Amino acid sequence: MLVNPITQQPLALPLPQPALITPGLKAITQLPHGLQAQVLTKVMNTAFAVPLAEDEFDFLTGRTIRIGLRDLNANWFVSLNEDNQLLVRLSGEEDASIEGDWLAFLKMATHYCDPDTLFFQRQLSISGDTELGLHVKNLLDSLEIDTLPKPLARSLTLSHHYLTKLAL
Repeated sequence: MLVNPITQQPLALPLPQPALITPGLKAITQLPHGLQAQVLTKVMNTAFAVPLAEDEFDFLTGRTIRIGLRDLNANWFVSLNEDNQLLVRLSGEEDASIEGDWLAFLKMATHYCDPDTLFFQRQLSISGDTELGLHVKNLLDSLEIDTLPKPLARSLTLSHHYLTKLAL
């Protein structure tokens, strides 16, 4: 029997398979572009509030990285604005890109799998200015789940538990 790692209560429903999750994520990428960019900007600035306050994103000044979710045909162009806040757009020119399926990004975010392994296995790839791409990868890898806002940290912790149980 599987248990919720946070509440230690039994999980009543079977764990979702990636094939069942993907359509829901695809629906999010179908939001109107303005709304999608606004929501993603808010989520990213909330999630990365600590590293932003510590100027860890300064390397993005005047630069843009594209985050591409291949399986969802989604591209998010992330840059740093003059107020030291992340700005997400859905189109533009990138200096570098990191691409992969959503599950590879989830594995990296939850520390389920070492990012270098994901790149070596070609689940994730960097193109363009590889130094910039590696800087982003290393920053993401260095983030500790417990420094994230509680709802996001709980979601990632539960996702890590799912990945472990599903052995993906």
